[in-house]
Amino acid sequence: MDDANWTTRWEVLREMMGTPGSLRRKAVNAFLASRPCLMYWGDSWFSTPLYLNLARQSMLRTDGMAMLVGKPGATAAGLFTASKIRNYAERLASNPFDALCLSAGGNDELSERLQAIFAPWLATRPPARLTAKEAYARVLDSRTLDRVRDRYTAVLDGLAPVVRKRKDFRVVGHTYALIERIGQPADLTTGNIGLIAWVKDDVGPWLWPTMKRVLGSRDEARTFSHLLLREGFRDHVLVPLQRSHAGLFSFADFTAVPEAATEAFWNDEIHPTQDGFAILATQFNRQIRSVLPAGKQAAVS
Repeated sequence: MDDANWTTRWEVLREMMGTPGSLRRKAVNAFLASRPCLMYWGDSWFSTPLYLNLARQSMLRTDGMAMLVGKPGATAAGLFTASKIRNYAERLASNPFDALCLSAGGNDELSERLQAIFAPWLATRPPARLTAKEAYARVLDSRTLDRVRDRYTAVLDGLAPVVRKRKDFRVVGHTYALIERIGQPADLTTGNIGLIAWVKDDVGPWLWPTMKRVLGSRDEARTFSHLLLREGFRDHVLVPLQRSHAGLFSFADFTAVPEAATEAFWNDEIHPTQDGFAILATQFNRQIRSVLPAGKQAAVS
């Protein structure tokens, strides 16, 4: 996708679309007759500006138009607020979007949120550490994952006006790849994030500082993270959403990507490298392509 065909600003999108009845709008409609118009809304996997993230890699492989919104480090609750859902539903309905791509939920179980889940247990100074399964059970008991699912549900339910207007409109989410580099901060080099590496401080890790105290070993923390991302986020959040909103919502599953099992795939504890995101984008675009009208699928590679 040419950079001129996607934006992060709604006023730019209005200029790109042109006014109703204008020659510009007629040209855009002709362009979109065989190409998709997509909106990407999410956390750092979509919105980090440091290098080509999943959304940017997806757009590079798509001949069409796109809008990108979100915030690095945001939780599902922070992204999918009631006011933003209403606002974006109106914008999606009034513009010729074919699909909305969502990326959120991973940050809800990291950093201070993860610390808060285990704070009562840590305060007791127990003699024995938890196992990965015991720690995962405490996350389930906290209902953090339920609250993430509730925010996704609010988005999907809030899109009813869009679906009434365009029955072919679809929503695509994704799981997170199973993380490997437990406890590793970002590798901020010019090779993976550009010249900003010379001035940006280290970031991360987000999981290990808490789980080091709870579990003790990186191997147990890795097992815990895999439970959290697969049995937790995929099976407890996304799978029920796909059932409850069948025909509207589907997702790309990154939990079995073989390349993710290597440290070279990861830039830090939770973010793939630019090349890692490129690998995921191929699978993500396959899911996007599958939900688009037949006449637009060839534009997504």
